[in-house]
Amino acid sequence: MLERSIIPSGCRHCGEPQRLHCRQWVPTVGWHAWEQPTDRQILARMRIRRATRLEARRV
Repeated sequence: MLERSIIPSGCRHCGEPQRLHCRQWVPTVGWHAWEQPTDRQILARMRIRRATRLEARRV
């Protein structure tokens, strides 16, 4: 998930946005449909995204 922009509301398992998801495969859960992320995941993703933006400004 860190290779591309982080979407706080992306799938609980793979981070893919709901409108692009369909069925995805990840090693930890296999094939899955989009599932809403937990509140903790959303907050963590928002913090990572913010830290990444702040770091980019420093460079």
